[in-house]
Amino acid sequence: MRSYFVAVFAASMMSGAACAADLAVAVTKAPPAPASFSWTGFYIGGNAGYAWGSGALDGVGYIYGSDYGTYSNGWFNGQRSSGSNSFTGGAQAGYNYQIGRAVLGFEADVNYADVSKSYAASSAYDLYPYPVDRPDYNYHLREQLDASTSVEWFGTIRARLGVTALDRLLVYATGGAAYGKVSGSGSYSWREYGFWWGGPGDHAFDRSGGFGGSDSSVRWGWTVGGGLEYAITDNITIKGEYLYVDLGSNDYRIPEAAGGDEFVTWTSSTKLNVARLGVNYKF
Repeated sequence: MRSYFVAVFAASMMSGAACAADLAVAVTKAPPAPASFSWTGFYIGGNAGYAWGSGALDGVGYIYGSDYGTYSNGWFNGQRSSGSNSFTGGAQAGYNYQIGRAVLGFEADVNYADVSKSYAASSAYDLYPYPVDRPDYNYHLREQLDASTSVEWFGTIRARLGVTALDRLLVYATGGAAYGKVSGSGSYSWREYGFWWGGPGDHAFDRSGGFGGSDSSVRWGWTVGGGLEYAITDNITIKGEYLYVDLGSNDYRIPEAAGGDEFVTWTSSTKLNVARLGVNYKF
């Protein structure tokens, strides 16, 4: 009987040891905690969105210089201004460095755009009959003045400063230098027609003329904005961003011809608003 109890005790001790061993194995096989995402690294990507202008054309004028002085377009009426907005899209590249929840970085991009501002004015002058009591003279003059400025493409070189609101969600502000190709075009046209009576037969006339031209240059300015970026995988991020781009002001002077004394002149301030979405590949 005594040997029976000894055998039972020994079996129970062996069973307890086996359970403890199983428990140890279960503990050692628990899955490790997932590693936190890091924003540090280089990236490249693309973007697409919408751009609209907020600049203006000021002081649009036709100037005629002569021995008797300088004349401008004070007689124009029917003046109107308009603008066009456009799709924008391009590519970007940059680098981020994460310190705790803070993310520091820089980004450069270049983008297509077709944003313009336009001005048009017309003038109508009629003189008939003259003298009043007989239609000896009938004269009509029509004039048209046009000017426009457009941004054909732009780019930025910016610093970025952000904070990780969540492990994979970055909220950031950005700002730096901006550049872009800005083109300006202007034209002036006229037509005069009518008749006079002053001899044998009637004398009718109808003649017209004008001139125009354009000028373009790469302009530099500044930009500021902000956005949100989210890492959907360890290598792919998506973002939404707004930028305000100011390329400064420029004075245009379109001459009739080399050495001529007729000009179309205006001052243009070039400003863009850009709202866009983007995707990046992080190395």
